[in-house]
Amino acid sequence: MTFSRRSFVEHAMSLCVVPAWAMALGDLDAHSQRISHFPQMPTGGVGVTPCGSLAPPATVPAFGRVAATDEPGEALHITGTIYRPDAVTPARDVVLFLYHTDEQGHYNQPNSPFNPRIYSWVKSDASGRYGFATIKPAPYPELNTPAHIHVSIFAPGFPEYWVDDYWFEGDPVITPRQLTTLTGRGGFQSIIKLTRDGDGVLHGTRNFALQHGFSAGGCRLLT
Repeated sequence: MTFSRRSFVEHAMSLCVVPAWAMALGDLDAHSQRISHFPQMPTGGVGVTPCGSLAPPATVPAFGRVAATDEPGEALHITGTIYRPDAVTPARDVVLFLYHTDEQGHYNQPNSPFNPRIYSWVKSDASGRYGFATIKPAPYPELNTPAHIHVSIFAPGFPEYWVDDYWFEGDPVITPRQLTTLTGRGGFQSIIKLTRDGDGVLHGTRNFALQHGFSAGGCRLLT
């Protein structure tokens, strides 16, 4: 995976829409408003990424929302299953910390990837399933980087570590050179095929397998 100081991270179940999409969203929104500066996690490359394991709310849903319902952009629903390291046994209580740009390719105004405006957490259920509703993010306007959703993972016995971003099939910026930056972290394919339903909502699936040997290197507040 390649990194730059400006971007710092370059990188199955069938879909079912369930009432749990709304579960604990009010708590997440209120919690988000209280975070003024994220702890940062070294990526192992050049730069850091926001650290989700020191900031999650007390209740994290299995099916949650990342972007608010009134956030401009194409509606996107992602679902999947998280597995133990054997990539077969479903893993429960695994937390994904997710964040991404808006439909203009910005994290916030003024733009800073260190404290994104659009972010949230989801936690896998007893069957290892997770899902979230958001918008499809736009790529950075100043860089040839695929549109992406950043994600890190943490669970009991697995300190937080970053994995390859969610990329989207058909993105013209996914070039052979960009493909060489994928590390395989996450255990499954990170380039997602999207389909559109009758309401215009985009749907995709991505699974994960927990992996040992990756460490965040500690989370810290930048000064």
